[in-house]
Amino acid sequence: MSATNRTRTDILMRLEPYWKMEAANAILMPVMILFLSKGQVSWISLVPMAAMVLLLVIGALYWRGKVRQLKGQTKGWSCLLMAIARLKLPALVLVLAGCMTALAGWIGADLPIGTADRWAATGSAALAVLEYVNYYHRQVQHFDNKADFKRMMAGKGFRPSWMARDLADLRRKG
Repeated sequence: MSATNRTRTDILMRLEPYWKMEAANAILMPVMILFLSKGQVSWISLVPMAAMVLLLVIGALYWRGKVRQLKGQTKGWSCLLMAIARLKLPALVLVLAGCMTALAGWIGADLPIGTADRWAATGSAALAVLEYVNYYHRQVQHFDNKADFKRMMAGKGFRPSWMARDLADLRRKG
């Protein structure tokens, strides 16, 4: 096996689980939040939770498409990227709305159901922000790849995310 094929195989082995993990998290995270909060959530939590779920779904779709592209199954890849590009602004608006509702839950004593609602909103908003940055801008996830982790620990900053690079390529090809 050539070095290129081995590298591609290694990359595919590392990336294949991503889409499944993101899709599972789109379901499991809200369920876990509802469980931990004993169902005591209101719109204060539901708005940032919706943002978080949207970004996890975008991530699942992106990684599934990326794996297919790396396997040479490129049909629909550019359409998927165009859809993801069109979702950037609505996702950002939803993330910002989620952050505002989470903040409102801490400021307005009568808005949340209780402390669990506040924490559910805050956690969901934080995860939504991280997912938005991680997909549309900079790779903030470095725990799954030794080289990425070493780069971060060496103070070399956060590199553009895979999706951000693919979207930039799409814009250049325009």
